[in-house]
Amino acid sequence: MRIEAITRRKIIVELSAEDLSALDITYDALDYASVETRRVIWVILDRVRETTGCDVDPSGQMLIDAMPRPTGGCILFFTLHGGCAEPFSSGAPPRRTLRKREQLAAAYEFPALDALLDCAGAYARSFPDEAEQLIAQSELYRSGGKYRLLLCPAQEMNKVQRFFSEYGSLCGEEGIAACQTREHWQPFGGENAFARLGRRTHIEAGEQTGIRRLCPGSVYVSFGG
Repeated sequence: MRIEAITRRKIIVELSAEDLSALDITYDALDYASVETRRVIWVILDRVRETTGCDVDPSGQMLIDAMPRPTGGCILFFTLHGGCAEPFSSGAPPRRTLRKREQLAAAYEFPALDALLDCAGAYARSFPDEAEQLIAQSELYRSGGKYRLLLCPAQEMNKVQRFFSEYGSLCGEEGIAACQTREHWQPFGGENAFARLGRRTHIEAGEQTGIRRLCPGSVYVSFGG
C-alpha cells in the first residue's frame, strides 16, 4: 500500500493486487453501499492516520474516486471535506461517496509551447475525422514554461502512447500524475484547448503553404504541364 498526500484535502492510496487480496476484497466488489467496502475504507483510513499523522475522520464527509490499475489492484483518491484535521461545515450531514472511473488519465509533458503546438497540429492532420479520434477528452495545464496534456484514451492505450510519445514525455498513466497536475498546475486554454490548438495550427499551416486537404471522391482538374 502506497500513501501520498497531495494536499491537506487530497490523499492518494495505491493498492496492489496483493493488498486487495489481504483486505479480502476485489475492485469489482467496491461499493460504499456494502458493509465490506466500508470496512475496507475504515482500515485504509486507519493506515493513512498511522502513516501521515493526519486525523482523518472516516465517518465525515469525503469523496472517493476509484480507478483500476493495468497491473492489478486499484488507486483510491480521497477528497476530504474541510481537509485534514479541519472541522466540517456546521450543519452539513456526513456523506461518503465512492465513484468508479474506468478510464485512466495519461499525462504528457511538453518542454515548451512549440512542442505542444507541433503535437496538436500533427494530431489534427493525422486524425481529422471524428470517428478517428484517439482521445475521449483532454485537459491542458502549464507551469514554469512547461505544458501538460491530460487525456483519456478513446482507443487502446498503446496507440495513444505511440502517437503522443513522439512529441512529449509520458508522466504517468495511473491517475497520480493527472491528480498532481490538476492540483499544482494552472489550467491553460479552456475546454477542448488541445483540439482547438490543433485545428488552428493545421489551418494556419495550410494557409501559409497553399495546401488544402484532399477530399475523397472529389475530382480535381489540372491545366498545363
